[in-house]
Amino acid sequence: MSADITEMILDDHDWFRRQFLRLADLREQPEKAEQVWNALAIHLEVHASAEEQHFYPSMARRADDENASATEDAVGDHDEIREGTEKARKATVGSQEWWDAIDETDQANNHHMAEEERDDLEPFRKVTSLAFRQELGAKFEQFKVEHAGGRGLSFEEKDPEKYVEAVTSS
Repeated sequence: MSADITEMILDDHDWFRRQFLRLADLREQPEKAEQVWNALAIHLEVHASAEEQHFYPSMARRADDENASATEDAVGDHDEIREGTEKARKATVGSQEWWDAIDETDQANNHHMAEEERDDLEPFRKVTSLAFRQELGAKFEQFKVEHAGGRGLSFEEKDPEKYVEAVTSS
């Protein structure tokens, strides 16, 4: 039996929070911080892309404007997270610019997770069956396996409006 996609998303959120806390403890150890950051940045993208492939299309297709708007907002949040990771990628490891980019990513991610947990996951659970969430969970997990280490992902921002239009018309 597959895990519920909403539980899998929450598990990832817990992992993200722990990794950002680890980074905070490694401010004076840039070599170790770089290892933690590199794994975290990749996992953030794999997670966002998996959500965009399997969670948000199901949410956006629910026939009301509120779900489409929430989906646009979430994809916009993912883009803000991507901007932060890109800034960190371009900065010198251990520099103030690098740490600022990581902090920016942390703030964008915390904002996104709080909204998603409050406004998306809970309502989604109320209107979908466990079997459906488990079906999505299996697809979510398969996506993460196929794209482990970021394999095959573009890491590029998406236009939230075009994304919603594409997933609701398919």
